[in-house]
Amino acid sequence: MRVLRLSDLQTVAQDPTKGNNVLDICWMCCGKAAALNFGLRYARHPVLAVYDADNRPEPGALRPLAEQLMRDPSLGAAIGMYRAVNRGRNLLTRFLNIEGIGFQWIIQAGRWMLMRFNTLPGTNYVIRRDLVVSLGGWDEDALTEDTELTLRIYRAGYRVQLVPASVSWEQEPETLRVWLRQRNRWVRGHNYMFRKYAWELLKLRPRRIGWELLYSLALYYVFFVAILISDVLFGLSAVGLIRITVPGPYSSVWLFAFVTFVLQLVIALEYEQGESSALNILATLLMYFTYCQLWIPVVARAFCDDFIAHRPMKWVKTERFEVR
Repeated sequence: MRVLRLSDLQTVAQDPTKGNNVLDICWMCCGKAAALNFGLRYARHPVLAVYDADNRPEPGALRPLAEQLMRDPSLGAAIGMYRAVNRGRNLLTRFLNIEGIGFQWIIQAGRWMLMRFNTLPGTNYVIRRDLVVSLGGWDEDALTEDTELTLRIYRAGYRVQLVPASVSWEQEPETLRVWLRQRNRWVRGHNYMFRKYAWELLKLRPRRIGWELLYSLALYYVFFVAILISDVLFGLSAVGLIRITVPGPYSSVWLFAFVTFVLQLVIALEYEQGESSALNILATLLMYFTYCQLWIPVVARAFCDDFIAHRPMKWVKTERFEVR
């Protein structure tokens, strides 16, 4: 792997057209946060736009973000929507497309409506340059630099708002191997933030934002424990090793939880034209029993990496595929 040298930076300063190659080197060697900080050194305008290399913003995607940011001085950043350009490639990409739509319309939109809170995504957002500079740039030790910067934005007294009118299309992992590596990086990034900020979040004001951020950092483990307990109880009950003798409508409660899981995703799909198809609804029914279960080894592996084996954190760039 080539080493990023001072001469490379000087070359870009003299000839910006050669910057893409150097940014690629910076990204591969040190991670996305380092590449962003490198670009920040040469940014001269008051608003920065961040897009991943695989993104294809829709025409006009940038304008509503910039307009909203300039309209509201309380905003530190404005974020758009992202969609899976390869959503029809296989069952995994279809799951990821549904997951992304659900997260944005249920979690992100819900957070803004209830508490004026959103987290930065990795792409399709604009942010005030002066704010980024005052915060010291992106944290190069963070594997999820977007979430980490979100915390510091709110700590500085600014907010992040979702602007659904802005849409960018991105590639999602097409194989389980690539998906597992990407999600492992996400969970380890949250582990890093939990260690760094957990106690500080309890003091953050307004308090509801601090608790929401703390819950977000712990969400992978809440999800992991809930699925694991559910699977263990189901399996032991199915083979007759345990039997719950306390009376209760357990089957009805499970069925209600499953229906709620499916219904909320189906409603979210209705917000996107062409997504509430019979095939997507069928995929939503399957997600609970398949895709959701895949998070068990992902979270378990990340926990072992960080808290048992103490493996060094290393940026792993997500492998991209040809989009036809």
